[in-house]
Amino acid sequence: MKHLSLAALFIAILPAWSLAEEPMKIIDTHVHLYSLDRPDGIGWIKKDNEILYRDHLPETHEPIAKANGVSGVVLVQAGQSIPDNQWNLDVSANNKHLYRGVVGNLSLVIGSDEFKPLFETLCKDPRYLGYRLSGRPKNEINEDFYRDLKATATASKSVDFLLGGYTLKEVEAVAKKVPELRIIIDHFGGVQLNGDPLKPEWIADFRAVAKLPNVFCKVSALYGRVAIQPAPKDLAYYKPILDLAFECFGEDRLVYGSDWPVTENTSDYASVLTLTRSYFTPKGAEVCEKLFHRNAEKFYAITKR
Repeated sequence: MKHLSLAALFIAILPAWSLAEEPMKIIDTHVHLYSLDRPDGIGWIKKDNEILYRDHLPETHEPIAKANGVSGVVLVQAGQSIPDNQWNLDVSANNKHLYRGVVGNLSLVIGSDEFKPLFETLCKDPRYLGYRLSGRPKNEINEDFYRDLKATATASKSVDFLLGGYTLKEVEAVAKKVPELRIIIDHFGGVQLNGDPLKPEWIADFRAVAKLPNVFCKVSALYGRVAIQPAPKDLAYYKPILDLAFECFGEDRLVYGSDWPVTENTSDYASVLTLTRSYFTPKGAEVCEKLFHRNAEKFYAITKR
């Protein structure tokens, strides 16, 4: 009888599932690509920031995504320039396998007569998943504003809210008035972290908006929410907001986003991914699968490959 080597014997008795097991799929729902040469520029980046004040394009980002096992990306427009909605679609069109969709920015036209034709044109591209509202509309929150949000819901698109231009109370009101609209609050609802306890009034508003089933929360910008950069990299510093988000939104309405390249103000991509995993991995594989890809596919209605 021919004897098997120890290694061959070990492989022979391994369960088939363990040999076929693949790394968990990751969809990163918050990546910015931009070029400083765009007509409207990137006004939120300070010129003395040597890390961010330079072009961040696919040729820079794609190797980072590959090295970290990211299989899908949702681009979120950096800034409010209207032409940059189409630019994000165009700049990522050569790698649709990775860049699964674009969240544009229609802050400057929502609630105006310009919204409908522009939105309908952008939606002709199935990778246009929705838009972000990061600044106050020209006409404020009025019936025209709600008209356009209802049209967004009818088109099965979603809205990211960047808190700062809006309050949690306003997002709560929007979610109640347009319950068919999928809403996600970016960066834990705009939480500010400085090492002090979270403010009770902010926690109350966060809990209130989380009660609405059409509102999701993006687990993004952990480093970016810290007042002083570079931010701490230890989990304990972020545990209060992570605990609150998980308690309020549960495992079905939390979505992962890195906020790359803003994360690089503190550290590389792998660092923020490791930090996020260190909190969620103990909660089990199913929770992690929801956070890192299932909830993103559901919220953004991303077509499965």
